[in-house]
Amino acid sequence: MKKKPGLFSLIFLLIMAAILPVHHAFGKDEGEITVTSKVVNVREGAGLSFPIVKKLAKGESYPIIKEDGDWYEIRIDSNETGWVANWLVERKSEASLVKKGSGQGTISGSSVRVRTGPGTTFQVVGSLTEGTAVDIIEKNENWIKIKTAEIEGWVSSDYLNIQAGGSQKKDVKHKKDEAKKSIKTGVTLVDRLNVRSEPSKSSASLGKLNKNTSVNVHRLENEWAEIDFQGGQGWVAKAYLQMVEDSVKKENDPGGAATAKVTASSLHVRKDASLGAKIIGSVNKNETYTVLQTKGQMTQIQLSTTVKGWVVSWYLEKEHVQERKKKKIDITGNKVTVIHDGTILRTAPDGNSGIVGQADEGETFPVIGMEGDWYSIKVKDGKKAYVAGWIVTIEGNSEQIQRPGVEKYLSDKTIVIDPGHGGRDSGTIGVGGTLEKNLTIRTAELLRDKLQAAGAKVILTRSGNTYVPLTSRVGASHIHEADAFISLHYDSTMDQITSGITTYYYHDYQQGLASSLAHSFSSTMQVTNRGSRYGNYHVIRENKRVATLIELGYLSNPVEELTITSNEYQEGITSAIYDGLARYFK
Repeated sequence: MKKKPGLFSLIFLLIMAAILPVHHAFGKDEGEITVTSKVVNVREGAGLSFPIVKKLAKGESYPIIKEDGDWYEIRIDSNETGWVANWLVERKSEASLVKKGSGQGTISGSSVRVRTGPGTTFQVVGSLTEGTAVDIIEKNENWIKIKTAEIEGWVSSDYLNIQAGGSQKKDVKHKKDEAKKSIKTGVTLVDRLNVRSEPSKSSASLGKLNKNTSVNVHRLENEWAEIDFQGGQGWVAKAYLQMVEDSVKKENDPGGAATAKVTASSLHVRKDASLGAKIIGSVNKNETYTVLQTKGQMTQIQLSTTVKGWVVSWYLEKEHVQERKKKKIDITGNKVTVIHDGTILRTAPDGNSGIVGQADEGETFPVIGMEGDWYSIKVKDGKKAYVAGWIVTIEGNSEQIQRPGVEKYLSDKTIVIDPGHGGRDSGTIGVGGTLEKNLTIRTAELLRDKLQAAGAKVILTRSGNTYVPLTSRVGASHIHEADAFISLHYDSTMDQITSGITTYYYHDYQQGLASSLAHSFSSTMQVTNRGSRYGNYHVIRENKRVATLIELGYLSNPVEELTITSNEYQEGITSAIYDGLARYFK
């Protein structure tokens, strides 16, 4: 009988273990936060009155243990936790963290354009042929960021087949050993060059490479060359490679570039001249470094007195070049391919000159020469015509001409995006059951991707399904000194016929932004544009920064609900906001 209390205690503990959530017992993390302010105080409890236990620096990330109102409890190290205010950090849920490094895929279109950002308004940096294997860096519902040995950018998700699972990676030590054996660099001479698992035509195909792709060659065996491919190795026919090991150019030669400025917001620095090489650090936009040499598509820079590394050349802007005559690039014999239907061919290299004719997507023309940013081409009747270099792609090693885009107006701007509602606040509920809180975060993330690709600093007032008070949303705008604050919502009314987008401002200094965005929505066409008007909403009334609140359509209208929840509308509306912001900052 004396043993019964012990037995009862054991049964009680087992029952409690079954009832209590397992993740509390073992401290399962609920995503992570990244510090977005210069310095953030960590406190003993969820409030400003608690003592400060630690200070965090901008860019640091920590796992979240739990959430309490406007505060996150974070794990600082294995034995220490603390609380931070949610308006000073950015939360990344487990779902959003999966976006990075998502495996491999294969291009499914015949000539898929690669862009600098996730949208058709971004510049085309090249194209990929059907069957080309790519590494996936990041993705959203409409666009996927990819890279090959030669190019990195965004492609439409409609033209990419994503592989299930992924190829097995070799162990780290083996990869390091193999990296040391790299003997040469080669450039592919043909399109859709098969990469095989063994040096034999009968072996399995691992993927394909585009013409002019730079590759690391590890060894030669009979008629085959072993190269780096998708984190491992593969074999290509040696006859279709041009070895360029001897073409390494020392940048400190007379007339060479001494320094270069980084143009990407953040750029990986690698140990060797290969996109598959180990990352040893990163450099940031507008930082300047001494250039040591170039090799293929990679440039070696001096990070410090003792450290040097390799970065992708097309994200560097060479400067301090000694004056000398530039060697004229001979592009005669190359061909340009039109990338838009209805492209105008003109009599002179000027957008106001006479029209010779029009060309459609996919048409090719031989190049006669180049004048400024225009190619002179030979049309079908043998006559000469001109086409703008940014609306065609060119074969060969010539650099792709790009038209200065609206990205320059958004670069370095701080934009706070406020996805309305969240957590216990669902917002309005559509006729078909759409929750406003889910739709606003979806729109916000698509818009964020576009703005970040243009070089803007973007802060979301909430990440995932979390509740954030209105005061905290406005606080984020003030703390980050936002150049623009945009609150995203979807509307509702008793009248199921009411339709349209409405853009609101409260203060006179906010009217310009609202007007610019409303003007941009005029081209959306799928939903009526109701223009910009005065609105008494907390997030714009109490906001000392330029701010606007946008109702992006009516969920109470059953027809409009179907429209605004579609991929096409979400892509179009975020592109319109992007363009409107660029127009405002112009």
